[in-house]
Amino acid sequence: MTLEKIGLEFQCLSTPLLQQGLYLLPVGFETLDEGRKNLESLMRSLAGSNSLEDICAQAVKQENGSSKFAAVLMGANADEFTEEAGRAFEGITNAMENGKDWQTPNGSFFSPDPLGPKEKIAFVYPGAFGTYMGMGRGIFNLFPGLTQAMELLTDDTERAINAEIIFPKTNDGKEIQTLQAKLDRSPTMMISSGICFSYLYTVILGEYFALRPAAALGYSLGENSMMFAAGIWSQADAMRTSLETSPIFHERVSGRQTAIREYWGIDDGNNGESIWSNYVLMAPYEKVMEVIQPGERVYVTHINTPRQVVIGGDDAACQRVADALKCMHLKAPYNHAIHCPPVASEFEHFVHLHHWPVECEPGIPVYSAADYQPLKMESRAIADSFARMLTQPIDFPRLVNRAYEDGARIFIELGAGSNCSKWMDAILKDQRHLSASINQVNVDDHISILKLLAKLISHRVSLDLSSLVAA
Repeated sequence: MTLEKIGLEFQCLSTPLLQQGLYLLPVGFETLDEGRKNLESLMRSLAGSNSLEDICAQAVKQENGSSKFAAVLMGANADEFTEEAGRAFEGITNAMENGKDWQTPNGSFFSPDPLGPKEKIAFVYPGAFGTYMGMGRGIFNLFPGLTQAMELLTDDTERAINAEIIFPKTNDGKEIQTLQAKLDRSPTMMISSGICFSYLYTVILGEYFALRPAAALGYSLGENSMMFAAGIWSQADAMRTSLETSPIFHERVSGRQTAIREYWGIDDGNNGESIWSNYVLMAPYEKVMEVIQPGERVYVTHINTPRQVVIGGDDAACQRVADALKCMHLKAPYNHAIHCPPVASEFEHFVHLHHWPVECEPGIPVYSAADYQPLKMESRAIADSFARMLTQPIDFPRLVNRAYEDGARIFIELGAGSNCSKWMDAILKDQRHLSASINQVNVDDHISILKLLAKLISHRVSLDLSSLVAA
């Protein structure tokens, strides 16, 4: 991607990932019997050694993807590894019999049907409204080269990331809740922070672990993150300024939501309060549409999986739909309105916000939910696609299935949390694939990254693992 073309010299890790208190140890083998023997040998080594770090480092250095299978064990000390190895005996055997991946809460992982190094990888960028306080707190210390990488994206890293909110200096629970509520109410901050972290996670996988995608797709406003991560756009500061000065996310679809008031033909109001709510429903799209009454102020905005949708609109109308379905539901913490008929009036404004020069063609298909096909690399065409995507419902299963039909089999989520990964597992549950994420809420960054690497190693994906160990 872009950084590769520019040729930055990335610094080594300040402290290798296997010196952060959690260890990763791959065990390669060709047959089940060999796997058991290698596990027994490992347990003897653990019992007779004083240096777990040396054992893990040696195993990582020897791991080159040549064996047919690999179980990857994870633990914080020798006792944990011994327990994980003991669980692996039964876990690997069962996995071989039932054809299902084996994993433990520690992150140990084994696939009995590795996808292999030739399968296509798709990078997936989640929506901006999943951004949360504390995410990515450790990545700049783990990967010093990210500071240099951010200089290609912005002149003010702290402002672009919204460091004063994302990395609060307080540990007071009430203050943190207040700051998170402030973040939830600010779509421009969420978009800016989401772009930065998706870009940084892409740099980590590409520059430190030599992982190259064959395709990219985004969920809703995650398409913005995708454009910067892929190097298609680079003017992050200019986009942030446009977002901050545009009325769209301040008063048209957020804030007073004048676009919604105009569409519904109601008073503009003076209190500045939102008139919109969003609800996640555990129900199929068809069932939801059956209970929405003609003319009712409620709309399906997102289809996340075959059995999960998001509706938005008048709070009472949304609640009535949820009650009528008698399904599990959750009111979202944000109340911004996109992906629905009431925001169609903002089409040209969305075009203007996304009309940026194509800085670099990525050389891979970059899928959009505007037409559920790869974007044409032309500035105005991209801007029009974004406007269509933001003013019509999102059908995530359709987007994922299109990438799958085109050959993608390994889907890696690069952004806040792991919602998209879970949805992709639900979408592709009966089809051969791997879905994984680089970030997990309230999990240290090095742990999340190691858990992702464990899955990729076991699936025999080609990686450069030198960043895990000391030179």
